[in-house]
Order: sequence, then structure tokens, then C-alpha cells
Amino acid sequence: MTYQIPTSARQLTVTGASLLAAPLFMTGYGAVRLLSGHRAPGAAWTAGHLLLILGLLCFVPIVLYLRRLAAEQGTARRLTANAAAAATLLGVCSVLGQAVVDIYVASVSVDHAAMNVRFHRFQSHPGVEPLLYTVLPLFFYLGLVVLTAVLALGRPRLTALRIPVLVLLGTVVMAVSLDLLPLGGLVFAAAFGPLGLAMLTEARTPQSAVPSTTPARTRV
Repeated sequence: MTYQIPTSARQLTVTGASLLAAPLFMTGYGAVRLLSGHRAPGAAWTAGHLLLILGLLCFVPIVLYLRRLAAEQGTARRLTANAAAAATLLGVCSVLGQAVVDIYVASVSVDHAAMNVRFHRFQSHPGVEPLLYTVLPLFFYLGLVVLTAVLALGRPRLTALRIPVLVLLGTVVMAVSLDLLPLGGLVFAAAFGPLGLAMLTEARTPQSAVPSTTPARTRV
């Protein structure tokens, strides 16, 4: 697998750590959700959503890095990568909004029934459901699949072919049932983990601390 090295040790560390942490935070959210029943307000509800928020925030540097890989490619590939990255980030914002609403509603509700009343009231406002629940959240997953596929399927191949395959597989797993979120997160970890480890290893080498005007390529 090849990847284009960011221009500083700090970029390597941030991107590498994000590649490792984002899927693990997603897995943690899914595990807390599954084990707690995720139905009543309380510590488990809040902790699970905080893990989800952290995971989503970690995807921001990942998406920006993947987009940069296509910056010097052909026009069609570059524009497709840019559009996919924009869609992914839009989806991230949508799911973040949903998580914040969930935490707030739980904080002002005494039980599951009270939460349902407040959720129904909030979702009844025009535009809320497609923006936070039914349409825009899908952009995160679909955009990520397209972005990784553009990098892996074109010439030159900028990432390993297994990355879009595993991202697609993880997306399908999570779409089947929310109870499979932990498994889907682990599939995402298999997709991004090796690249993240390679970047963190590179960040610890002396030469990675020196900015380079010509990004290199490293085979993992």
C-alpha cells in the first residue's frame, strides 16, 4: 500500500492518530449503546454519544488528508474527490448535530417516555428529519466510500484497494442493524488502522520532523 506523506511530523501524528482513533471511538459508541440498551437518559447515554462525537471529529483530518491525495491528479479525479470529501464532511456535521440534540434531550428528560415526547416535538419541525436523521447523515458513509474508492481505483493507485472495500463492508454492516455498530467500527479499524500505524511510525523517525516541499510516498 502506498500513501503520500504529509509535510510535517505533526501532520503525520494528527492524521495517524485520527485514523486509529476514529473507528475505535465508533466501536466504543456501539458497544455502550448495545450493552446499556441505549433507551434511557443517564451516564451511559451521555458517554456513548460523547464517544460518537469524538469519533466524528477524528474523521475530519482523515477526510482532509484523503482529499489532499488527489490534489495533483487529473481534473475528473480531483473534482470527484473534492465532492466526495465535501459530502462526507457535510454528513459529519449532520451526525454531530444529531448527537448534540440527543445529549440535550436526555439531559432535560427524566425517562425514556419523556425523551420520546421531546424527540417527536423536535423532529416535527420542517426540515429537521432530512437534515439530521434521514438524508444528510447518509452523506458521511456514502461520501467516505466514494472518496476512498476514487483514490484506490484510479491510476496511480493512491491507497490500498482494501480500504474502500472494507469501508463499504463496514457501512453495509452498520446499515443492517444499529446493534452491529461495534462490528462495523472494527471493520473500519481494519480499513484505516494499518495506514494510521504507518504514519505514527514515520512521525517518530528523525527525517519526518523536517518539512518537505515534495511529499514522498511510502509503501506499507
